[in-house]
Order: sequence, then structure tokens, then C-alpha cells
Amino acid sequence: MTIQTGWKAVMCAVAAMALAAPIAGASPQGGEDISISEDAQAVDAERVARSEERTLAALLASRDTTASLSASRREVRIPFTLAPGAQASGAELVLTARPRSSASGGRLEAFIAGGRTITLAPQAQPFEARFALYSESLSEGGNLLVIRFDAGEADGWEIDLRASRLRVTALPAAGHETLASLEAALAAHFAAPRRVHIDAAGAGRDRLAVEALAAQGLALRMGEVPVLVSRPEAAELVVRAGIDPLSSSASIALADPYTVRLAGADATTVTAAARLFAARSLADTGSRMTPTSALSAPRLTRTGGQDGARGDGLQALARAGAPFAREQGGRAAIVLAGENGDDRLGGLTLVARAALASGSAWLYAWYGSDLASVPPAHDLLVLGPMAELDNNLMRAAPAELRAAAQAASRRVPRERRSYGSTAFAAEGSAVTGAVTGIGGLYRDDQGRTVAVLTAPEGADFSRAARRLARSSDLWTSLHGSAVLWDAGTLTAFGPTARDHAPLGARLVEMFRAHDRLLAGIAFGIAVLLLLAGSAVNRRSTARA
Repeated sequence: MTIQTGWKAVMCAVAAMALAAPIAGASPQGGEDISISEDAQAVDAERVARSEERTLAALLASRDTTASLSASRREVRIPFTLAPGAQASGAELVLTARPRSSASGGRLEAFIAGGRTITLAPQAQPFEARFALYSESLSEGGNLLVIRFDAGEADGWEIDLRASRLRVTALPAAGHETLASLEAALAAHFAAPRRVHIDAAGAGRDRLAVEALAAQGLALRMGEVPVLVSRPEAAELVVRAGIDPLSSSASIALADPYTVRLAGADATTVTAAARLFAARSLADTGSRMTPTSALSAPRLTRTGGQDGARGDGLQALARAGAPFAREQGGRAAIVLAGENGDDRLGGLTLVARAALASGSAWLYAWYGSDLASVPPAHDLLVLGPMAELDNNLMRAAPAELRAAAQAASRRVPRERRSYGSTAFAAEGSAVTGAVTGIGGLYRDDQGRTVAVLTAPEGADFSRAARRLARSSDLWTSLHGSAVLWDAGTLTAFGPTARDHAPLGARLVEMFRAHDRLLAGIAFGIAVLLLLAGSAVNRRSTARA
């Protein structure tokens, strides 16, 4: 089929209508959150087909933003994978390109290897074309998308890899038969189990450590952070950890087609099983892995991270997990503050993202919720809402971090605590305020590196944390010693940062912070004036 492109630069063409399946919601990758068209049902419920969308840059795992097609380079080949057991029902390509010159033309062909071709005949104008691909050759495992240039006498095209996207609709696998097939599914580009519930309540005192290690192990297998959910019925995969008195050693087992079981005879052994899950690949593993069988298993690592030595401050954290990744986390203390379950999941998402940047799990880090229990001489990564943090952290923070905190507090609506606060109830945006976060990194008076990722009072830390962890654009923008981020932008605060808010905004902030006191003072003044008025009236009456 041949598609002519017009000068308007945007074109939608649907090819092979009989073969194309309806496409549901999409899940951007690279700089976006992944969204799934149908919420995952209970793990043993009926499967539902879903659509996911990824940029070509993400599929190529390339930092290049464009690919040139010319007489010397005729095609671009983009490999992608479909999870084992998944059944594809449709594919769609959004192709964005611009001409190399006014002489550009010829034909552009797009097809999935083994399938029929869609042909475009563009004019020498920038364009975006959306069209269905013939998907009969899509299969589980490896696939190949080919974009080919048939030059003739014409000049070539620049393909925008970040704007061009491939969308695949597929029915996920009906569970997993082995740990190896599960690992292959987690690593797949499409139809992978992304929504995961981690249940480590049975791990006892080491619950946080087990949850953090499990989240890191999942991220290293996926190449992105998992979508952690609080309810097992909303998950596509469940990782459950607990003590098994009959277990002779730490073990990882496939309890059922949707559940991974981390087990041991006591809390220490369960933690060892979690370390095993985060440290070793499950490739070529059947339904169970033990420390003995893990000896021959390859290490679980992820390459392609940036060199952390090229940056400092938050940039080093974003690029390579520095300094917390040193010695596999052996000199790091990870504090997940707050009792709220959603806040804990947000913190775990950030830990997973930082470990993914470092390329391996922080196996020997200290994990806990109490800052007072942190071992000495450990660098600190503190995660949680600001209301749950130790006040000493912000007192010791540099001026730029405090300025970022003040700026963030003005972005979120405040709770109406008294009649005096109602004047400010309509200010700000609830949507923007819900995704507002603050990050900072500094050295304290003990020589420790302290990194804080938090959210001000009135903001949703869990949403802010997930947004930062799942947006490559936001995460890779981290730099300097203090930042403020929202749903789509990140602002850095330099070492000379000050609170430059207008006087009116600072007065509003002062009234919000002390509204109860001010209301009490106003009430007291009103009572005094009332009493004074009554006294004057009595004297006037007596004289009369």
C-alpha cells in the first residue's frame, strides 16, 4: 500500500483495515509514564489485551535523537521484543521525519520483518504519519521493525526517533511456567508484566530491606522502574517474601504462574533470598533457585548508564547512583520515612530508579525508617514526605535547598485549618500541587553525603516520586545541589539561591503558616474592643 503525504505535515492513514485491531490507550516510554489501556485484573482473572507505545529511541536504547536515511544508508532496523506467551493483535507506527533538503523525496517503506510493506511517498516537507502496520508476522520473542528509503534520484530524510513511536496491541501471557520465562517477560518491550505487588510483611524486621531489594531486582530486569501497586488484585505479578521453617536455605521459587516466592528459615535468610533475587539473573532457571544453583548464574546488571564521574551532586546520583552505589551500597543508609503505604511505594520506586542508574543493586545498604538508627559513617539517602522527616535535615541543609522548599510550599494548596485560612483556599492548582517534589544533596557536619528527595506539606509525595522515577527527562535533568520538580519541569537552585518571592506572596505564606495564631490574636482584639465598648456605654448611661 502506498500513502501520499500532504504539506500539512500531519497525516493519519489506516492500512490493512481487516487486519488491524482496535488500539486502546498508550504507554509512552523514555520521558513519559507508561499507562496501560486496561487496569490489570486479579492475577488469576481473565486476561485483557492492552496497547503500549514506545519511542523508537527507547527501542534502540540510543542517545541519538535522529536517524538519517540517504543513498548511503538505506534503512533503519529497530529490534523489539514481545513477552513470551503474549499474542499480538495489532501494530501501529507514528513516523515523524523532516527532509534533508528541498530535493528530498523518493519513497519510505515501513514493515515488520516477515510481513507486508506500507509505502509512503512524502513531499519535501516535514511530516508526521500515523498508520497501521501489517502485524501477521508479530510473534513472541524478538521482532524487527524496518524503515527503508527507496531513493531513486531524490535526497533523503531525517527520522525523529524521539517523536516516532511504535504501538503494539497484545494479549499478555497466561502466567509463566519458569523463572527464566518470567525474566524474559519482564525484559520485553511489549506485553510485559509491569504492575507488581511486593508483599514482604512475612519478612519480619527486615521488611523494608526485602522490599527495596525486590524492587531493584525488578527494575534491573525490566530496564525501567516497575509500577508498584498496593493491592495484589491490581497486579500482573506478585513478589511475596516470608519465613518458611521447612526451608533449608534461601530460595527463589515460582509459587504459581503469577507469584514469585522469596523464602528462608528466618528473617536473615529471607533477606538473603531477596539479595539473591537482586544479584543474580534467572536465565536458564526452572521453577526454583537456591544459593547453590546461583553460583553458576550470571550477575544481574544493566549496562548503558552514564559515567557518574562526569557529574557531581544530584547529577552524579542520576547518572550512576553515586555515591550510594559504592561497594554495592555497603556505605549507604536508605531511610524510607513515613508510615503511609503509598509513600513507601513512592520511596521504593526512587530506590529502584537510582539502582538502575548505577547498573546493579545496592545489596549491602542499610534500609530502615528511623534516622536515629542509621549506622555511623554511612551516607544518607532520605526519602519521604517533608512532614515525616527529621527537622535537623532541613536545618543543616544549604540555603538553596531551603529556598527550593519555600518555593515548593507556595505551589500547593494548604489544608483549611480555621476560618482564617479560608481566604487562601482557592489559591494554587490541586493538580499541579499534587505533583511537586524537592531534591537536594549536601555534606553534613559529620562529613556524610546526605541526599533528600521529598515533597512539601499538601503535595502527594508518592505521585511526585513516581513521576520523577518514571520520567527519563526529569531524572536525567537532576543536577546541582537542589531542585524543584513538578509533573513536567525541573528547576535547579544554585548556591546563591534566595527566596525572591514578591512581598505579597511572602505575606500570604506567613499568614498561612501562622493562621491559627493570627486568628487568636484577632479574636482577642475583638473581645477587648467589645469589653471596652461595653464599659464606655455603662459610663455614658451612669452620667445620664
